[in-house]
Order: sequence, then structure tokens, then C-alpha cells
Amino acid sequence: MAGKIAIVTGASQGLGEAVAREFAERGAAGLIVTGRNRERGEAVAQSLRSGGCDARFHSVDLADLTGVRTIVSAADKAFGRVDILVNAAGDTDRGTIFDTSPELYERIMAVNLTAPFFLIQDAATLMRREKLAGSIVNIQSMSAHGGQPFLSAYSVSKAALAALTKNAAYGLLKHRIRVNGLNIGWMAT
Repeated sequence: MAGKIAIVTGASQGLGEAVAREFAERGAAGLIVTGRNRERGEAVAQSLRSGGCDARFHSVDLADLTGVRTIVSAADKAFGRVDILVNAAGDTDRGTIFDTSPELYERIMAVNLTAPFFLIQDAATLMRREKLAGSIVNIQSMSAHGGQPFLSAYSVSKAALAALTKNAAYGLLKHRIRVNGLNIGWMAT
């Protein structure tokens, strides 16, 4: 991690915050941490800066594709590159196959699948431009392998994210960009 520049989505709390803190502790030169809650996100970035990492909070709602497309450009503007992208943000709102509204379904898919897709696209483009051997990590879920009845749309989104991860891994391999997924189980965030 020493000297690396990373983007971590969902870093204003939970797993994303833990990943950002670990990167900073391991010597990351710069971090773009994203989240919806400006107060928490700025506090995380300030805490990381006080430890010596150049961390910057980028407030964005990942359900808004226009906002998503600003994340990698913020890293490019601040640091001139990105070595690592971690798609840790996730929407876990509840809904069964019977009561999930179209609006909830679309939001969950936007945050859990569409945002990672276009973040991978933007980060890989920047990595190629800078001729970097980059790394992209998608936080997946065991729910993709069957799911819980109360997380219908979430389970579908994470299964699709697993397919995206495999597709991106094969597609970016020749560009020296590694793409992996971590199947995280239930955790207290």
C-alpha cells in the first residue's frame, strides 16, 4: 500500500471506513473516501489526515450516475492517478419478492451494480492512461448465492456484481488490472 492512491466507496462508515483506515495505516499516499453523509465522511477524512494520509472526502449518492462519474475524476485531479478502487458501498434496504417497489429495486441496482460498473470503467481507463498495474475489489455478498427472502433485490444485485467482477477480471487482465470480489457474510456495521 505504501505510496498508493485508492478510492473507497461507502467509506463514511462500516466496512468501507475500515478498509480506508487499513489503507492509511499501511502507508497509502492518498485516499478518496466517498459517502452520502458529509459530516461523517469529513470526520473520517480528517481522522485519516491526522494520521498522515492525504485523505479527501467526496460526497456522492451512488444512486445518481452523474455523481458517480465525478469520483474517479476527483482522484485524477487530486493525485493524478488511482492504483486501487474498492467498491464497498452497498444498499441493503429490505424488500421481499412481493413488496419490493420498482423504485427500491432501481435504487438498489443503481448503488450495488450500476455505480460499481461505471467506477470500474472510469478507474480502469485512468489506470490504463497512467500505465499502472491496478487493483479493483468489489465487496460482494454471500446473499448472491441464494439470498434471504427479505433481501430479494439486494441478493439479485450482488449476484449481478459477482458476474460483473468475473467479466471485468477477464476483460482487464491484459491491461495488468486485477479485479477481485470478496463475499462478505453478515457483519455489524
